Amino acid sequence: MQIPFFFDYACPWAFLGSSRVEAYLKDLDVEVDFRPVHLSSLKEPSAGKAPELGPRKKQNLANDLRHWCELVGVELNPDARGLVGKSTRLALKAALVAKDAGRLGAFHHPAYRARWCEARDLSEREVVGELLEGAGLDAAAALERAESDELERRLDADTQATIERGVFGVPTLLVGDELIWGNDRLELVRFYAQRR
Repeated sequence: MQIPFFFDYACPWAFLGSSRVEAYLKDLDVEVDFRPVHLSSLKEPSAGKAPELGPRKKQNLANDLRHWCELVGVELNPDARGLVGKSTRLALKAALVAKDAGRLGAFHHPAYRARWCEARDLSEREVVGELLEGAGLDAAAALERAESDELERRLDADTQATIERGVFGVPTLLVGDELIWGNDRLELVRFYAQRR
């Protein structure tokens, strides 16, 4: 069974989920299909602005992320927060190029580590080129394809198709018709995968 896992390198929660999902489901007959989507395009137009958080909830959110990082064995670079708002589109399109070449795993996990553990800017061509080369691809040719109109349209079309399936954030996984959102809900993914 194939389980789509929708992600954007902009999201630390999708990083944590993608770091552990394959090992968590390893004993099941499951293939995790990592699919890049543009997170900011997933926001529903009618959603409005998020309410302002109080100091206790802000502290809890920071602790929640820290707790999950400790559980997963990942250390986030404090400087990574300074990259919030930087575009990840080039990296997402590069992930599609790597996926087409059968090298997604070799690109995907290092790209997430670069963004969140090393605080590297994935909007920079040089950074993405290094990651593509590290994945065993010809960096210049892969970057040229990632920057093509074809890949721009493909990322937008894939994101739109994801929206039409009901996805509103990342990480989101689909087990059949069951849509499961959030790093902390892999137990539900496992439950529904075992029932199929």
